[in-house]
Amino acid sequence: MSRNIRVLVVDDDNLLRKLVTEQLSRSDFEATPAASARESLQRLRDADYDVVLLDIMMPDMSGLDALLEIRKLEDPPEVVMLTADTSLATGIEAMRHGAYDYLTKPATLDEMEAVLRKADEKRRLVKQNASLRSVSRPSHGDEPLPIIHANSAMAAVVKQAEAASQTDSTILLTGESGTGKDVLARFIHSKSQRAATPMIMVNCGALPETLFESEFFGHERGAFTGATSLRRGLLEAADGSSLFLDEIGDLPLLMQVKLLHFLEQGRFRRVGSTRDQNADVRIVAATNRNLPTEVERQRFRPDLYYRLNVVSLQVPPLRERPEDIPRFIDHFLEIDRRRFNRPQLDVSSDVRQRLQDYSWPGNVRELRNCLERAAAISVSDLIEVAQIPFLKGDQKPLASGDGARAATPAPDTVPKTLEELEREHILRVLSDSDGNRERTAAILGISSRTLYRKLREYESQTNSAGLATEA
Repeated sequence: MSRNIRVLVVDDDNLLRKLVTEQLSRSDFEATPAASARESLQRLRDADYDVVLLDIMMPDMSGLDALLEIRKLEDPPEVVMLTADTSLATGIEAMRHGAYDYLTKPATLDEMEAVLRKADEKRRLVKQNASLRSVSRPSHGDEPLPIIHANSAMAAVVKQAEAASQTDSTILLTGESGTGKDVLARFIHSKSQRAATPMIMVNCGALPETLFESEFFGHERGAFTGATSLRRGLLEAADGSSLFLDEIGDLPLLMQVKLLHFLEQGRFRRVGSTRDQNADVRIVAATNRNLPTEVERQRFRPDLYYRLNVVSLQVPPLRERPEDIPRFIDHFLEIDRRRFNRPQLDVSSDVRQRLQDYSWPGNVRELRNCLERAAAISVSDLIEVAQIPFLKGDQKPLASGDGARAATPAPDTVPKTLEELEREHILRVLSDSDGNRERTAAILGISSRTLYRKLREYESQTNSAGLATEA
């Protein structure tokens, strides 16, 4: 979505005020006039502006006095002063009291636009830095993964992602858990025109429902019990950048309505505020759910689904990308060589072949966890099958053909669906974690809410005492 710089033009000269407002509005400015300093203060209480273009000499209240009042606001705009005084004294005095800059009348339109843009840029950087501190979360995992795509289907996805990155269109990434949708989201951001700003990432399934609105939109001081100061939310932190919404399918219905409003209007309100604010945010969303099915079950709004699904990219599971497995093995080994300070660390040829043949229901994330665990417990620099226990049993070898992989069951077995493989994997990790659900969710790379939902589903599918209730 495009973003106009919101400018409040304050001058008691009717002709000049009208001329400046009209000229700025023809460019990428959203200019609003105010005939006096007192009118400008009222407008600033009712709406959010990026920059105030403020005349110094006005009858009801001087521009300098108005500047002091503006600087007292909790979230003040930048102020550029207009002065007819050709000496430096007045302008320097204004800057000493907090003005960003000053212009001497008559200023050219080009000069005025350049200063206003710089003032807006400063305000955005200040707000973004404050927002990042406000919503900062500890980072987990390794350094950003490269987009490994020897597989032709994955290469096609990467090509489409790179093309889509050049637009501001909303992108929906789909695919099983652990396939690397977050990595693809970072790749899209890195190739976009917003790459110079940090991408904001949030797991929708990890946020308590009661805190969703405050986390997304921020809140004003006194908005609710415990709100002792202004807090900027994720949207303000992502202003001018990209916001990655992982597990978008876990977003509560009420928040879906509010997110849809923002996507359509580009505006939002902090909790406890009466003022709309703009934010120029590019949304990249991801889910491992089937959103059309969720729409049919009335658990996801159809209008939000259509709004998110402007560009849709499906990340194939690892079992359908056999060419990528050796590259991932080498990449993860290189990370662990540095992490454990073991430059000779490697896997045996037997392990490499078994890793290649395994079905990987947990996808790339499971492969990563598998190698990291093996590296941590291996007493030698050569990882053997003994360090990867689940590879020692009978496996379902995978046959590749036309870029796809399928499990080849033993003659007396029945082929398993993806849902069955996922269930087996989740319950196996739950068992290995001694029933600790938080640890299981962390290993699987999903939210606790998603894990609980799946365990409830498993419980309802069986008449016996299932592992889900015993955990």
